[in-house]
Formats: sequence, structure tokens, C-alpha cells
Amino acid sequence: MALHIHFVGIKGTGMSALAQISTQIDGATITGSDVEESFYTDSVLKRANIPVLGFSPTNVENADLVVTSAAYTNQHPEIARALELNIPVLSYAQYLGHLLAKKRGICVTGTHGKTTTTAMMGLVMLKAGFDPTIVVGSDVPSIGGNAHTGKGEFFLAESCEYRRHFLNYSPEHLIITNIEFDHPDYFKDLEDVISAFAELALKVPEHGHIYVWDEDPNRKSLKSDAPVTTFGLSESADIRATEILFKDEKSSMKIIIKGQYMGDLDLHVAGRHNIVNALATIALCYEIGIPIKEILSSLSQFNGTKRRFEHVGSNTNGALIVDDYAHHPTEIRTTLEGARLSFPDRRIRAIFQPHTFSRTEKLLLEFSQAFQGADEVVIADIFASARELDHYTVSAPNLAEMILKQGIQARYIGTLDDIKLYLNETLAPEDLVLTLGAGDIYKVGLEIVS
Repeated sequence: MALHIHFVGIKGTGMSALAQISTQIDGATITGSDVEESFYTDSVLKRANIPVLGFSPTNVENADLVVTSAAYTNQHPEIARALELNIPVLSYAQYLGHLLAKKRGICVTGTHGKTTTTAMMGLVMLKAGFDPTIVVGSDVPSIGGNAHTGKGEFFLAESCEYRRHFLNYSPEHLIITNIEFDHPDYFKDLEDVISAFAELALKVPEHGHIYVWDEDPNRKSLKSDAPVTTFGLSESADIRATEILFKDEKSSMKIIIKGQYMGDLDLHVAGRHNIVNALATIALCYEIGIPIKEILSSLSQFNGTKRRFEHVGSNTNGALIVDDYAHHPTEIRTTLEGARLSFPDRRIRAIFQPHTFSRTEKLLLEFSQAFQGADEVVIADIFASARELDHYTVSAPNLAEMILKQGIQARYIGTLDDIKLYLNETLAPEDLVLTLGAGDIYKVGLEIVS
């Protein structure tokens, strides 16, 4: 009889991905529950024929295993009922670790860039015939969604550092895109973050491999018996790009591997940060045996992921609307740099929704300095997290005022409805409206396109 696994919070990006692949890897029957609010994963789950129920303790009563989203505690009625019935309960990270152990694990982690890098690697490996199992934190058109159940020996997984979740994994290959301070509701400081990545690096076996961004000063804290390959734009990187040219949202470059010219890459996603993501992809894929010509050809076909500089559409007067998940100062800065490189003649209007009070308060100064690439900034109300206690003094108007002091036109407009009204009254044909944030700010763009 098939194993029955019930997913609590199945609409989450990671949870919906695990639900899809567990039907194949564990041969399981899947049920799931969540709130009624619509998410992009609704269509993903519908395609996979996985029903979504409303929350009820009765949902778990016939389950053999319950997998829970990190958003819920043991007080959730379904989890509480499972524990009462002695049904095993695993977190998302614990269950992903269980599945990864069944194959040769490839974990992509880092403060920024892990979703796009995982998506790039997934595309290259699929086109090379490796048929990996893939779990990625966004909808990726080129791999058919946010998950792929492969028959190959590799399991490629985006791996988050929050609450040290990635320590549930024991990868053979580990890609670290960068290490910065984030998630201040959990990590005390940068040293705490570095210690988590260092602990993960120690889990990579001697026969495995680690790939790390060469320009990251924090990489020197990583120790491992596994060999290390560096990637980046500096001359000291093992895998690097030279003679980079930017045009529109594209870039072209020459690829150098350990001092040897290996070919040209044409990349169709914007920004220097995506070049670095592509170099990480080249490093991993070249190491596992994919010919460099195939790698470069596949990367040239990569067309991005949902909510990563995603073109939403145009307003009736020609203004371009783009959405991006950027919610950390570094991500905002690099996204705006990419926008400026791609659209030098447009007025860039950044519409930012801060994500969580703890991050906004801890990185307030950094946020205020991250918008130099914008012509105008609109700050929405802070998108709060249910996991935060209400003891923060930071406010969205305060952030807008600090940005204004940096010499950038900035204003606070709290609600999404008021922001939409303001934009509809002021949009000009030369505008690029860039919605930024990990909350629901993307809804603004969807409602102002023609």
C-alpha cells in the first residue's frame, strides 16, 4: 500500500515542489492543506493533480507521515492532531534531507542568487540528459515549474540558510553564491551566519566538491576536506568571465577556466549578478562532466524565473512594468544596477515593500543607501511576518525619509491601492516601474499593466 504523506501549508514554493517529487521518489500518495488565498503554486499543484484542502485536524488522520511548512508550529490543529495520533511529523527541511539522501545531492545556497543559479543548473543538466530531480524556489519556465522528478542520479536543490535548515542536508556538491548578514530574526550577526555556512561546508565529503564566489571575503572562513573551485569576475577566480559587453537585457563574454579560454557566452538575463550565477553554473556542470560547449549553449537559452526581473507587461502609454523579489539591500542595489544597464534611457521608479520588521530595522541604514540606481523610490508599508513579535520601532515612513536624505526622490505611500492610484496618475511612456520585495508588492504591477 502506498505511503500517504500529508503536507501542511502545501502552497508554499518549497512545499509544493516536495509534494510533486515525493510521488516518484517515495512512491507516495499526497494530500495537502492550506489557506484559501490564491498563490502561483495553485496552478502548479493543479497540474500535478494534487488536491488542496482547507485546514482541518481530520486531514491527517489517515496519514503515514506529515510534512510541515516552517510557517507553522506544533500548535497548528493539523500538526497537533498528528502528534496526538503518534504520526511522524517532519519539517520541510527534514523531509528534503531525507529525499536528498536517496541520490547524489547538489545543494545551491547563499544569501542571494540561489534561486536563479539552481534554475540555470537545472536547465543545463536537463539539456545534457542528466535528468536530475530538481527543487527550486520559483516557477522556472525552462524546467517546467518549481520542481522536476528525474530518473538520473543527481538531486539538485535550492538550500536556505534560515534557521540553519540546510544543515539537514549532506550534499556531495555544494555551491555557495555569497555569504551576507540576513534573517536577523534568527541570526545574531554576520559571524553567526558565517558559522552556519562553515558547518555546512564541513559536511561535504572528501570525494565531493565545493564551489564558492571568489570575491566573497567571508569564503576564507570555510574549511573542508573537499576540493574547492572559485568562480567570479576577478582574475584569481578559477572560472571567470572577461570582455563583458552589455546591451539591452543581454550580455556577452568570454569564459576562462583555470587560465584557458573555453568559449563565448551570450546571456539573456540582466545584470552582473546573473553573470556570476552563470559562472557558478559553469563551475558545477563542467566538474560533473558536461562539455563546455553544451553548457554555454544551454545557458544562452535561459530566460529567467518568476519574480526575478520578470517582465509583467506595459501600461497603456508604454511604461514598462518589471517585478523582482529583491528584499535585501545588496539584492536591491544589484537589481537596480541591472535595470540601469538594460534600460539606460528610462526613468527608473522603484516601488519597494520592506519585508519583515526585523530585517528593516537591523539593515535600515543599508536599505537607505541601496537605491542610488533609482530616479524615484516609493516605499510601501512593511510586509510583516507572523513569526515576529510586535516590538519594533522602525517604520516605512522613516525609511522613505532616510532615502530622501541620500538625495534621491522618495516618498512613503503605504497601501498597495494608493500606490496603484499614484502610478496611474503619474506614469509616463519612458518609465520603468520596478516592484521590489518578497511580499505581495507584485500585485501592483499586475494591476497597472494594460
